[in-house]
Amino acid sequence: MQALDILKKYWGYNTFRLKQEEVINSVLKSKDTLALLPTAGGKSICFQVPALMKDGICLVISPLISLMEDQIKYLKSKGIKSVSISSSMNSNDIQTALTNCLYGGIKFLYLSPEKLRDKSVKEKIDQMDVNLIAVDEAHCISDWGHNFRPSYRLISEIRDTKKNIPILALTATANKSVVDDIQNNLNFKEKNLIKSTFLRENLSYVAINCNSKKKTLLNLLNKFKSSVIIYVSSRKESNEIALFLKNNNISSTSYHAGIDFKKRIKIQEEWTNNLIRVIVATNAFGLGINKEDIRLIIHMEIPMNMESYYQEAGRAGRDGKTAYSFILYDRLDFNKNIQNLNIWHPEIKSIQNIYQKICDYLQIGIHELPYEDFQFNISSFCNRYNLDIKQTFIIINFLEKEELIKLYDSKNIKSKIKIIISNTELYKFQIANSYFDSFIKILLRNYPNIYTNFVNIIETEIEKKLNIKTQSVRDILIKLEQKGVIKYKQNEVGMQLRFLQNRKDSEKLNISKEKILNKKKLAEEKLDIIIKYINNKNKCRSQNILKYFNEEVNERCNICDNCIAQKKKNLNDI
Repeated sequence: MQALDILKKYWGYNTFRLKQEEVINSVLKSKDTLALLPTAGGKSICFQVPALMKDGICLVISPLISLMEDQIKYLKSKGIKSVSISSSMNSNDIQTALTNCLYGGIKFLYLSPEKLRDKSVKEKIDQMDVNLIAVDEAHCISDWGHNFRPSYRLISEIRDTKKNIPILALTATANKSVVDDIQNNLNFKEKNLIKSTFLRENLSYVAINCNSKKKTLLNLLNKFKSSVIIYVSSRKESNEIALFLKNNNISSTSYHAGIDFKKRIKIQEEWTNNLIRVIVATNAFGLGINKEDIRLIIHMEIPMNMESYYQEAGRAGRDGKTAYSFILYDRLDFNKNIQNLNIWHPEIKSIQNIYQKICDYLQIGIHELPYEDFQFNISSFCNRYNLDIKQTFIIINFLEKEELIKLYDSKNIKSKIKIIISNTELYKFQIANSYFDSFIKILLRNYPNIYTNFVNIIETEIEKKLNIKTQSVRDILIKLEQKGVIKYKQNEVGMQLRFLQNRKDSEKLNISKEKILNKKKLAEEKLDIIIKYINNKNKCRSQNILKYFNEEVNERCNICDNCIAQKKKNLNDI
């Protein structure tokens, strides 16, 4: 099938958008390609279509588990076999998924970049018939990018065994330095950038210096009767603004990482289905959202950099109709952002202190690499050690980027069990404890690897086989654990913490002071750029944004606040 045939069959579109077809043709010619497409530019189609046209499996490296799951769900709905491996899976599940990639006719394997540290994962990839390596959110590979992740540097190692397989790197936000860095770090055979315009002709950018942000906010929400995202910088502000709007009879809710996971899913579904009008969110919300009828994005503070602002603003007006992105600021915000820079770039002593306390809290010895993940309530942790929750969360984020630990939601986490006594000891136990005999036989019959690995179980499935209630299944498993027969890890809801490397001496974390200072300096430069953008009341805002991304346009947008003010001035001068 040709590319357009596949597009019509699986996506129902009659034509490609933007530079999609050019990217696809480049990949089909086995050229390493960097596709720089704006938010909502249809990046996934650029690797999914050519991968379906070729024999073999497409390797998709993505930092966002939620995006992986959404794409896999869609592909499976179209009859396209796809799997993912991520930090939330145990080793047994990962090996099963990888084996299916070798022998099960899988077309797409999605994995997080951290998984490339796993030797067994890399060995299985070496055996696969890979037709394309797709790198999503490719700016994460660059020191100059706004969300650098060291494990992205491991991607180039795949080329040692896949020398003739093309790489397609995709991102929505990259200036010239990041573009060069991506291609260098992925060992492109030759430079090959395909870039779409960053121009959003239907999006009006506005920055307002407010005497009262809340009053301005109400005026905007009363004027634009549509789905809205309001971005704030903290959980506290998210809760306060949402409550303020509710008290003013505006359907709204807060959304941030501190809210229970199941509740967050429910919030997102209700907002997507227009049961809630306004979401007041930290930057935990928005990635992967494809809601077309958002007319209004509001930033209640000055964004920290142009990349994140462009991405967040770009979630409005995806249907092509006129939409608006407002920044509301006051004189206090400039100092506040400078303070935030200091908070977001903590001193090494503070990082070492939090790492040490996490290890103490979870009772992890030096050089130990725990085989299990831990339930981790950040509020309880901070209360025990009298820590500031925001500063702690930021340092945990830093430790994640250094790939020492991983904090994640326990979405779809199954219970796990493992028999910890020998076959002979288990046989003696069954004879002496006939009550457990049939239960143990069910476990042995259905989970053959239960002696060597933790295996995932679903209590309701065991319940059906034995015709007993789920709680009874849990009770029996707890009793077996108490008797020293098994280890049982229940599927608890909430945040989980995983150690990605052996626990280190906190004084020897190998964190460079120079690296932290350089990152802080870069962040200061990026903040200065967006402050100048806000303070510039003459230049077209769209032109200003495009220039940052190395794109020059001669015509003004005529819909941003500066262009409208200029038109009024010209009329008054007539």
